[in-house]
Amino acid sequence: MARSHRSADQILLAQFEVFFRAHYERLSLYVGRRVPSAGVDDVVSASFVVAWKKFAVVESPSLPWLFRIAGYEVANHRRTLRRFAGNVTLELVGDAPKVGGTDEFDGSPVISALQRLSGFDREILQLIHWEGLTRSEAAEVLDLTTNTVNVRHHRALQRLLQQMAPATIVEITDAQIPLLTNPATIKEVLP
Repeated sequence: MARSHRSADQILLAQFEVFFRAHYERLSLYVGRRVPSAGVDDVVSASFVVAWKKFAVVESPSLPWLFRIAGYEVANHRRTLRRFAGNVTLELVGDAPKVGGTDEFDGSPVISALQRLSGFDREILQLIHWEGLTRSEAAEVLDLTTNTVNVRHHRALQRLLQQMAPATIVEITDAQIPLLTNPATIKEVLP
């Protein structure tokens, strides 16, 4: 009896190891865009600790499920930073994405407009366009229905356009917005 129990634990550990290896890099990038670089490893490891504790009872662990756990860990990390450092400010870190064509686009109008949006609007746009999640996966991360995410994503895009200077706005539809594979990164940094 003990032998079959040990075997089941080993199977679960092997499954978690595969899950860990498959999602570690994307989770690190996700967390890296939300916390200072000094805290990324702490938040990622805390997220995987929580994931391990829940792994056996979750029907189908997935990347959106892991992002949701990481979202809670990011919030905990931010509270800790605020407690010890006072204010946390946003700063642009990294390069803006290069978009096809001959004109250079540094992305600063978009990043500036994005910074003026609410945290929820930024999060939904980043999940879909930075992290590359589908709307149903973003819905899982945010614990919302897919329809709600569709509506909020559309509204967030509209608010983003309103925040941008008129000269930088180009008429596009949701379907024409490319997935940003190398986006400029907005991080929280200590003052």
